[in-house]
Amino acid sequence: MTYLIVDSGATKTDWLYVDGLDTTHFKTQGLHPSNIQQLSDTVEIDDQVGRLDPEIIHFFGAGCGNPVSDEIVRRFLQPIFPGAKIRIKSDLAGAGTAFFGGGDGVVAVLGTGSVCAKIENGAVVGKSASLGFAIGDEGSAADLGRRLLRTYFRKTGDPKTVNFIGEKLSHNDYSTMMNRIYRSGKPNRELASVAGKVLHNPMPPELLTMIRGAFTDFNDQQLAMLNLNGDEEIVFTGKVAHEHQEILIPLLHQKGYHNVSIRYPVISAWRDRVKAGSLGL
Repeated sequence: MTYLIVDSGATKTDWLYVDGLDTTHFKTQGLHPSNIQQLSDTVEIDDQVGRLDPEIIHFFGAGCGNPVSDEIVRRFLQPIFPGAKIRIKSDLAGAGTAFFGGGDGVVAVLGTGSVCAKIENGAVVGKSASLGFAIGDEGSAADLGRRLLRTYFRKTGDPKTVNFIGEKLSHNDYSTMMNRIYRSGKPNRELASVAGKVLHNPMPPELLTMIRGAFTDFNDQQLAMLNLNGDEEIVFTGKVAHEHQEILIPLLHQKGYHNVSIRYPVISAWRDRVKAGSLGL
């Protein structure tokens, strides 16, 4: 039996081709149902992974887990893999199985977007209301990009901080940046790319405070929705969590969560499960 295990966010997608105990890892652009562009995205994905011939595809994607979104992804994948059975679930469901198997815990994603869920017996039993980049996604790369642009163009930060942001963004003017974001078919990616360009150490202390504030908002607005007691095992994943874990983990300890770790990318956990012969799918 050959499988494709797919972990997809808004910016990148990891594809793990499984043939027995052998695995091969591929990376492509993200496939979020809200901004899949059928023609252009199909060409790119088909070119990179279309030669694979899986019997079953397990697709775990951001924005998935409801009939409308799942059908969008299914219609996108089926022509590329016409002989495969396609099973689609949310990225949270995939991460929950990858990290906890049939056990209990909490999964929190801080990537291009943000969301978290409580896992019991390997299944999602409750999740936060992410609300997407336009309303929510606190602590995500898109959220951080939005905060950076407000600071830069409104000049609400220390002059040294504002200049630091400008240098990282090549001092793009207001019109150029606004057109880039609002005329883009994938504005969440554009906002996330701003954070990716700017937020690298060393950086001004004011930006470290900004990141801490974004993570605090994630805790107060999303993690708090799960009504945790603080003893649960919480696994964070996503590039933002990985890149800024020196801020994230101490903050969560201060908030009363005692068992927090970072595991990124999720596909590595799936590869470990393949090797152990305990996929749980």
